[in-house]
Amino acid sequence: MMKTGLRPTSLHTGCLIALLLFLLAPLRVSAQEARLSIDVKDATFDAVAWYIQQKTDCIISYESNEIGEINHLNISVKNKTVSEILDLCLNGTDLYYEKEGNTYLIKKRSSTRNVYVTGIVKDETGEVLPGTTVQLKGNKSGGAISGMDGRYSILIPDEKGVKLLFSFIGMEPQEKTYTGNTRIDVTLVATTNSMEEVVVTGYQNIKRKDLVGSYTTLKVDDILMPAYTSIDQMLQGRVAGMVVTNTSTRVGTSPQIQIRGTSTLMGNQDPLWVVDGIIQEDPLELESASLMTDDLKNIIGNQISWLNPQDIETITVLKDASATAIYGSKASNGVIEITTKKGKMDRLTINYSANFSITNRPHYDDLNYMNSQERIQFSEEAFNWGTAYASVPIKQPYTYEGLMRMYLENDISQEEFLRQRAVLETQNTDWFDLLTRNAFSHNHNLSVRGGTNKIFYNTSVSYAKSSGQEIGNDSERMTGRINIDFTPNDKLSINASISGSVSETTGFGQNVNPVQYATTANRTIPAYDTAGNPVYYQKKATYSLNNTVTSLGYNFMNERDNSGSSSKSVDLSASLDLKWRILDWLTYQFTGGYSNTNSDNQSYRTERTFGIAEDYRGYDFNSVLPNSPEFKAAMLPFGGELFTNNANQASYNIQNKLQISKSFGRAGRLNALIGVEVRSATNNAISNTVYGYVPDRGEKLVQPTPLSDLVPISGGVDKAWGILQRIYEGQWRKTNQTNNFFSVFATFAYSFLDRYVINANIRNDASNRFGQDANRRIDPTYSFGFSWRASEEFFIKDYMPWLTILNFRGTYGIQGNAITRLSPDLILTQGTIANLYNQYQSTISQIPNPNLSWERTTSWNVGVDLELFHMVNMNLEYYSRRSNAIVAQSLPYEYGISEMNMNGGIITNQGVEYTVSLTPVQTRDFALSISVNASKNWNRAGKSDYEAVTADYLNGRTDVIVREGYPIGGFWSYSFAGLDGQTGQPLFNLLDVPEEMRSRTLDPTTYLVYSGQRDPFFTGGLNLSIRYKSFTLSTSFSVLLGGKKRLLSPYEQFGNRYFMPDPDVNVNRDLLNRWKKPGDELHTIIPSLPGQHQVYISLPNGETEYPIYVWEESDAMVVNASFLRCQQIGLSWNIKPGKLEKIGVSNLLLSANVNNIFVIASKRFNGFDPEVQNSVMPRTFSLGINVGF
Repeated sequence: MMKTGLRPTSLHTGCLIALLLFLLAPLRVSAQEARLSIDVKDATFDAVAWYIQQKTDCIISYESNEIGEINHLNISVKNKTVSEILDLCLNGTDLYYEKEGNTYLIKKRSSTRNVYVTGIVKDETGEVLPGTTVQLKGNKSGGAISGMDGRYSILIPDEKGVKLLFSFIGMEPQEKTYTGNTRIDVTLVATTNSMEEVVVTGYQNIKRKDLVGSYTTLKVDDILMPAYTSIDQMLQGRVAGMVVTNTSTRVGTSPQIQIRGTSTLMGNQDPLWVVDGIIQEDPLELESASLMTDDLKNIIGNQISWLNPQDIETITVLKDASATAIYGSKASNGVIEITTKKGKMDRLTINYSANFSITNRPHYDDLNYMNSQERIQFSEEAFNWGTAYASVPIKQPYTYEGLMRMYLENDISQEEFLRQRAVLETQNTDWFDLLTRNAFSHNHNLSVRGGTNKIFYNTSVSYAKSSGQEIGNDSERMTGRINIDFTPNDKLSINASISGSVSETTGFGQNVNPVQYATTANRTIPAYDTAGNPVYYQKKATYSLNNTVTSLGYNFMNERDNSGSSSKSVDLSASLDLKWRILDWLTYQFTGGYSNTNSDNQSYRTERTFGIAEDYRGYDFNSVLPNSPEFKAAMLPFGGELFTNNANQASYNIQNKLQISKSFGRAGRLNALIGVEVRSATNNAISNTVYGYVPDRGEKLVQPTPLSDLVPISGGVDKAWGILQRIYEGQWRKTNQTNNFFSVFATFAYSFLDRYVINANIRNDASNRFGQDANRRIDPTYSFGFSWRASEEFFIKDYMPWLTILNFRGTYGIQGNAITRLSPDLILTQGTIANLYNQYQSTISQIPNPNLSWERTTSWNVGVDLELFHMVNMNLEYYSRRSNAIVAQSLPYEYGISEMNMNGGIITNQGVEYTVSLTPVQTRDFALSISVNASKNWNRAGKSDYEAVTADYLNGRTDVIVREGYPIGGFWSYSFAGLDGQTGQPLFNLLDVPEEMRSRTLDPTTYLVYSGQRDPFFTGGLNLSIRYKSFTLSTSFSVLLGGKKRLLSPYEQFGNRYFMPDPDVNVNRDLLNRWKKPGDELHTIIPSLPGQHQVYISLPNGETEYPIYVWEESDAMVVNASFLRCQQIGLSWNIKPGKLEKIGVSNLLLSANVNNIFVIASKRFNGFDPEVQNSVMPRTFSLGINVGF
């Protein structure tokens, strides 16, 4: 075999590993002046040649069978040239070398004449193709690999007519005939027949043309967005049938992903993630009801948060039963398979990439909130209208109401009042400027890859630091990965990888939300006084042991700086994949994986915060004397509160598989696989809340007030341990859970005449999560499918040659979904001591249901694949899914509990998906590529015995079936009939029900109207790329249609929708356009202020509500949540290699990107993003560099 980069012997394997860990140490020198030292004993020529090539720029090319006997070299020299070292190696043999440039050609002295053929391999754009395999046709043992400059050299017989075969992944193979000319340059073109591509799916690699299922494969390099550090954030609008919805604007959060609609009510709706064949377990759940964890739950991340996007090669989304059934009981929500980058046969290459991003902050000009003058005017109008306050406004000069009270009670003169009023009107504190920022983020990735024909390696290290638009929200992550492929012979291959990551994300403490505060805080309140000191205004407050407390000092920056949350995670994973080709058609494969995740989460607030003062003290920090009554009534006079959660998840996955891949010539091709998988995941977690936490004194805990010393000013302490009683009421929690799965699976695919394919998959899963009924411990999932490649028929080839691919597909199967947090067993919750009896107490929280089984989804899928003129690719699919979901069933009172879980909730999804991609122009200097995808899903719920009430209909609950025949998440509204022309109060249709028909059992749909579903039913994407010479302009759009949302009410801040907002709170500017006088009802739908005309509305279900509350829940506040987002536009410059050779650089790419350029949505969102609604998605500007050596 011709070699240009060879492995060392086993004696030197340790040296190779050491080199991998010290990858930047070797310095490559010019071959023309190369002098090096070498000290080897009993080494092979392979090892010496490999060492020389790593230390120099030279190429040593030879036939492996000719140097096989040179395997006991003992060389110890210093500062010798490559020629001198080769002389020592070849001394005494019948071999010699010739030097051409930096290439040393090892030749054998023979009577048979051979000749070296050289040349350069390029692609259609003129870029060189390093790593191209060059072989003498019919000779599998010989060959050469093109170098980094695309050059190759191969020794062939000097006989005209000899065929050379050139091949490169993703390119059409090409044959060249030797005619006597020893220079053969080759241009390879990209593969146009997508059916010949190999797809990683269902535990095996298989040609696309032999697949019958529904799947979409993405190259990660095509979708990378520098502004994001997690791959799931980059998938919006990329795959038909997959809806990706952002849930937060903060860094460290994960989007919601849904494939082909909702199929479960109680389970995790996320798809199954698989990395290199290893199933990724669901992330650790934060099991706590404490308000301190509200923000913490958003920043923990998901199954693949640990994975560096730069390490990913491809992503394959599996959607139908044929594609997912092989994954068994967790595949009902779809499967996303990730294939990571591997090494390749080439000399050592180093690649560094970096991106630097700036994210802009929100501004009041983009939103719809009152300025200071408008807020004061609004308060005056409300006072004149007669709108009441829930409590008397607090005296203070920072709010109009507080200032007015000071004047009315003669605390200040009229002149002082007017002067301060003028100050308030022009105050206009820019809370966005104080609480948000133009955030700077950066990420760096260093990778080293290369190898010989025996061993490939790929290592990478990355670092990412992301700052959110809110000051205090940051994320930092470092990852590392080593992947090694070892092929000792043509029958055995071993792949091993180990990866790790360390990450930390910081967020905010309880009741601290910077963007929310900026939108709701009265802008008349200053953040600092004229001397630059923080302003603590009086905020309404209560304290359970002192009823004289009505307010406490509040400054938001103080709350933010003295509280917070953080999530630290350490992930380690390792995998081993071994393939042994027993026979040409039979392969054994072992795959094993282990992962361990340690998570350290915490949320705290210190003694300096308003929250601690209100909950546990009753006075401002450091404001009373130790002997005062207020001090004695404080449960926690010193210190704050700390919530901690420490969790560990350890999982392993072991697979043994036999794969058959045999061709019977034109008669057919068989692909089959049978395997066994054992999977286990163990979760251990402990949560605790401690009191008296003082972080600024060396992370100390201060003792709360002993119960015997606690002297309430009012009220009393009815708990035996005072504040510590909370620990015994759920603030301490320890959990451990083990989920075991044993699976047997098999696949079968047969292709007949290269046009007819039949496919079958079956899998049986057994789990300890469902174990009472032996008949239900094992859950079979299976699928059947077929395809017909009509384009291979003669009547298509002969009469429609422009129809290069026409493929019809159809599948049927059963998918599964195991909800591991549910159980069929009797669950006895063991409590503590029952005070009345002084005995341990237990509560039955769930009665047994031996018939409870995994959720199952029956799926049909039909599709057609088209390719026209080798240029346009189209795909059209129709699917139908019927899921038997687990639902909560109401029980009679005699059972002792109100409900139990059981199968029987029917959910159906039907949909159409369409994808088209084309490259209408592709020349050396210009190329244009367009990709469009679209999908429509119809979701419907079946019959349910759940008795939904009015609130269920209004809220559109997603954990129960509210109404048969409507989508999960569908919601209803009161029917708005306009405003009363005399009072401005809202009027409604359908509420005028005869008195004798009014009842709590009345069907709510008789007086409510259906508004729509919360989830979009249509999703689509457009991706466009234009290349001119070395410049590429790309952009991507995503569209989500059909979703409906209920807008935030302009009266949201009104207490009970009747009382004026607190004076320190801002309100929506829409209230300036409310009904004020007769005739306004013709141009506004916003009711008049509550006050003199406010009366209760009697509802048909017997309840009564204030009119404004009913109006907020009416269709007047429902808005179409559809939107079109320009996700990204980027410009890159790929500098030609020829310009870089002089500085030792093999490739250099410069890029500039803008993310979230604009969004087109309903104006009624008033500047908020339609995805997150109460926040603003920032725009991000990025610059990047990618350089290779």
